[in-house]
Amino acid sequence: DGMGETYRVMRQAVEVGDETYVSDFTLEEEEEKIEIVPRDLDEMAAKSYYDWREAESVYTFCKDETGLKVKPIFKRFTQENSPPTLYNHGFENMDSLGALYSRASSHIFGDWNACGKAMGLAPWQDHAWDKATTTTTETETKKKGKKMKQRIIPEMIDTPIVEGKLYKDGDLKINRMSMKGMPFIARVDSDMFDDEGNMVRTKRYDFDDNDYKGPNEEEEENNNNGEEKSDSESTSVSEKQLPTRVALDAIGLAARMQTDLETVGMDFVKHFKEETGETNLCLAGGVALNSVLNGRLCRELGFENTFVPPYPGDDGIAVGCCAYGLFGGQAEEKKSSAPKLWNEPLSPYLGPLPTSSEMAEAVEWAEPWLDVEIIKDEKRRIDILVEEISSGGVVAIYNGRSEMGPRALGHRSILADPRKKGLVRFINEFVKKRESFRPFAPSCLAEEASEWFDLGDYAAAVDNNVSPFMSLTAQVKKSKRDKIPAVTHVDGSSRLQTVTPEAGPFYHKLISAFYKATGVPMVLNTSFNTLKSEPIVETPRNAVRSFLSSMGTIEILVMGDYVIKRKDANVRRLLGEEQKNGLMTQPSFPIRAGAVDYKNTFTVDKDDISETKTFVRMPGRPMHNPKDEWFELVDDLEGQLLGLCDGSVGVNDIMTQFAAMSGDENQQFDKITDYDQVLFENIIRRLIRLNEHTLISW
Repeated sequence: DGMGETYRVMRQAVEVGDETYVSDFTLEEEEEKIEIVPRDLDEMAAKSYYDWREAESVYTFCKDETGLKVKPIFKRFTQENSPPTLYNHGFENMDSLGALYSRASSHIFGDWNACGKAMGLAPWQDHAWDKATTTTTETETKKKGKKMKQRIIPEMIDTPIVEGKLYKDGDLKINRMSMKGMPFIARVDSDMFDDEGNMVRTKRYDFDDNDYKGPNEEEEENNNNGEEKSDSESTSVSEKQLPTRVALDAIGLAARMQTDLETVGMDFVKHFKEETGETNLCLAGGVALNSVLNGRLCRELGFENTFVPPYPGDDGIAVGCCAYGLFGGQAEEKKSSAPKLWNEPLSPYLGPLPTSSEMAEAVEWAEPWLDVEIIKDEKRRIDILVEEISSGGVVAIYNGRSEMGPRALGHRSILADPRKKGLVRFINEFVKKRESFRPFAPSCLAEEASEWFDLGDYAAAVDNNVSPFMSLTAQVKKSKRDKIPAVTHVDGSSRLQTVTPEAGPFYHKLISAFYKATGVPMVLNTSFNTLKSEPIVETPRNAVRSFLSSMGTIEILVMGDYVIKRKDANVRRLLGEEQKNGLMTQPSFPIRAGAVDYKNTFTVDKDDISETKTFVRMPGRPMHNPKDEWFELVDDLEGQLLGLCDGSVGVNDIMTQFAAMSGDENQQFDKITDYDQVLFENIIRRLIRLNEHTLISW
């Protein structure tokens, strides 16, 4: 599936014999024309105010000693329903499977390219939540030792968004009624406010599953010897986030779209498997990122081999163009000098290889905020990671070339223990800063995968390496779900990555060591990015910035030979109370990380209550985010302190300056008054905060 090029442009290039322009019509054979839907496309395109674009395409391919032959056999086109000059060419308004899924994504998240989030939301359709009620009936029932609860269940949308057969002209039916009206991302329902009118649910889609337990609940249950508690004693209901009404509606839309995608997509692929007799399946296009559909295509349709590249979306066009330049469209006399065909998929690790000097420069850049140890021994680095992960910590690894495509596959990854369910909310909320409903993927040793996941008959043919690029979703075996709850979604599924020593030597060794320590042959894996709107980290500086921006929620970053931890603000050094060689050190002078810009905002609410906020922008600090440049300060005191931190004054000098501001220039600080103590504590707290956000160092 793909938006592709317009029909008129493709046809014109063929008609005028433009050899510099290549499309599927260039590959069309005279005796075997491409089947096109709609059949009267030439006439319809001529009348169309805009044009028509590719929707779904099917090819057969053959690779032998003579080379590679790809033949397009079917193409469905969809009309441009809005001006192509609109954002993204009006893709969301087109009638392809991918465009419809993007339309649902936009309606839910306000982002046409958040289809992966919609896919993760859909399985919640079959989940139910218990909400404690406060009715008189419940109060009376409690006295009898029982507790009544309201059951919350998402409603499924009955009418399909898309149905029919893609390969039959005029058979496809599309109903966008469920995506009309106000987008869910813009809805502000009453259940997002408290009784005082304050908005308390700013995250529409932040909710937990029904079995989620707050940080104190397990301890309370143990202390209670398993007896049920009253509302006044239990914290489970108040700590667990239930879905808002708009979240329930969003679940229904996501589930409807996912169901329709699978129904129509499975039928489409099955039809052409039967038509062609082909036994191997390759998938490309943005829809091929839907790992749930991919898993079903792989397991249920009887293909001998299924291949999904790690970059099936637009990013893979670069690889496709490269491949065509190497192997396609060559005259017969030139084929003898052509390079040998690839005999295996390209590695997903196609990004630039960071050099030792680049990593050293990144560490030096943020040195005041880092505790760094250089460990050449790979086994020792792995042991440090495994110890941290198995004890419940979160780590990050930055290893070798970066991944091409949207999945982190062990070179730019955040890792954690799949046995600890509480890490799902912790990583989502505090590390990734996103909605808590989103699931996490396991990276599993390929040789052990079939013991933990239902992989189907196909697994044996590929030595269990069914999903090296995290392309397929599989069901966790029921007997194993309690053992790996952090990577088991609410429907029992996991978007799986299988890891081999050939594809990922370091990663395989790391997971093997974790397996030896815990008996679990996998780790929780999510992409290494912690800043808002940040892609997966690419450079060593990106890695250090993202690590620091986790604010200590990522305990360790291993980058090459560097084992990096966050350095706590050393207040004793700041105050000159640190001993070195038996002597007290001199007080440190805090210094800004770079030039700073200030911005103040002034607001007055309906009750004439005014509020002033101060923001700063400091591009030179390691935690500076170019996409979210302005950092909000706590108050004016913090702003004044930042202005004083020029590397020439210590805390005592700063205290003296504030005394001067108050008009008492002769104030001495050998005798501390209550006011002085409060001021001193406030100054220290703010200096620590400025340090933690890499605005100052000492």
